[in-house]
This record gives sequence, C-alpha cells and structure tokens, in this order.
Amino acid sequence: MANIVLTSIKSENFACKDIHKVISGAIDPLTDNFKRDFNSVVIKPNLCYYWDYSTGETTDPRVVSAIIDFIRERLGDDIQIIIAEADASAMMTKHAFKMLGYEELSERKKVKLVNLSEGNITNKEVQVNGKKLSLKVNEILCESNLILNVPKLKYHRFVGITCGLKNMFGAISTPRKYVYHPEISETIVGINKIVKSDLTIVDGIIAKGRYPKKMGVILASDNVLSADYIAAKILGYNPKKITHIDLARKEKIGELDKIELIEDGISLEEVQRMFPKQNHVLEKLSWDLQLKMLRAYSKILGDTIPPILHE
Repeated sequence: MANIVLTSIKSENFACKDIHKVISGAIDPLTDNFKRDFNSVVIKPNLCYYWDYSTGETTDPRVVSAIIDFIRERLGDDIQIIIAEADASAMMTKHAFKMLGYEELSERKKVKLVNLSEGNITNKEVQVNGKKLSLKVNEILCESNLILNVPKLKYHRFVGITCGLKNMFGAISTPRKYVYHPEISETIVGINKIVKSDLTIVDGIIAKGRYPKKMGVILASDNVLSADYIAAKILGYNPKKITHIDLARKEKIGELDKIELIEDGISLEEVQRMFPKQNHVLEKLSWDLQLKMLRAYSKILGDTIPPILHE
C-alpha cells in the first residue's frame, strides 16, 4: 500500500509558520518507520540551476527548513542532517547553494551541505529494461539511514514531468548528465533502484507549468513512484504515457495498484484545475523553431551550441 497526502497552504503570503504546519501535517501520517533509530538523514532538493524558488524551478528553502524542524522534533536534535545536490551540465552546486539560500539555511539550522559530485564516489551497476547501466553515486547516499526526496511540481520539456524520480537523477555524481539523455528513462529508473527515497515531499507552493503559479500545494508520499503518478495527473498527463514512470512501474520501483490518497483540505480535482497546463503542441513547435534559429546562427557565425540543446 502506497500512502499519499495532498494538502495546501491557505495563507496568501505562505508564511514560514504556515509552511511548517502544513509540512508537518503532510509528513506525519507517513512516518511509522520513524520508530527506528536513525543517525543520518539526507535531504535532496531540486536545485537544477540558479533560478530562485519564486520561478517555480527550484525547491523552496522554506520547505526544506520545515522538514529539518520536523525531523528534529521527531528524531532529536543530535541527528545528522545533510542537504545534498550534485553538479549539473550548466550548474555548480557550490554556487547554487549560495545563490538559492541554502548556505544561509545550513548556517541557521546547523546542517551540512554536500556536493554529491565530490568526495567518495563509487560506480554502481544496475539492470533496467534488460540493459546494464553503470552510474556514479556518492557513498553518502548509500550510507544514509533516511533519504528525503524534495522535488518540484513542474513540467519538463524533455521528459514531460520532473518530480521525485527525475529529482533523484540529479543526484548522480556525473556533472554533465546530458551524456545519459539517449537512455534517460532507463537512467532515471536505474538511479532510483540504487538510491531508495524513503519519503517524497513535493514542493508545489509555486508550481511550474506553462508559467509559474502560486498554488500552495504540498504532495507527500512514502513511495516515489506513487508521488510521480499523482503529480503527472496534476500536470494533465496520463501517467502511463510518461516513459520513465511506466518503466519504473515495470521495474517495480513502487506501488500503483494500491494507493491511498488523503486529500487534506483540497482535492486532486481542484489542484488539476489550478495547474497552468502546457500546450504541448505549441510548446514543441516553439522549441523546434528556436533550435532551428540557433543552428542557423551557429552555421553563419561558427559559434557552438551547448550540447544539452541538441536534445
């Protein structure tokens, strides 16, 4: 049985105390296994680039702050808490931590920041869809007692939806992750087979569809696949049509047959209506036109197009 809590922040300004209350209420029904002894907790936000959380692109540090408070209230002040992110094709984690408020958060809350592209990194082999993959993974993720996956609720041009499963793709230690794009669905599922998310807390305070929108939504689940399944529905997708979600189901990443959805003060139908859905046909035409213009520019002036834009 997979458990999901869908809730929302009612205050217009999304004050920290309101975020804390809603986060605590969302996580609390999912924490039966918190009776075990934990000594290390890793929180993996989505810091895909240097965009501020107000754009809907990156995880709001106030959400992570509320999660830290909940963990300490439940597990004690002496537990080690790590906020972890890896370098990306166009982002250095040390700059993202500073620019997006995580350096200040770590000092204020006395938690550790870790760049997953540095330190003890090991190659992990995993089989997905009949293919053998080798992925670089920081040992911190393998050694942690509790991994909290804190993605955004947002549209992604390349894979359709980026939520919990795709957020863990960002934890792969290899900085230039576009090398995985030819097999991105297999890679997303592979890293989730290696690194298991104990809880997924989706930040939909400011969600990103056709445009960023203040929604105040929090989605929490004890199963990452189930969280992505509901998130895909919010974005207007048939989850079975999202390749990495369907592949994760086939690879038994999580439970979809038995989902208990707790709607706390807001319904799934309401959230679906609120979300600024993407016009996928127009978006594809627009993107194709932009790429053609970039290629023409590159051919005329001899400049280079970043590899990620070829995808």
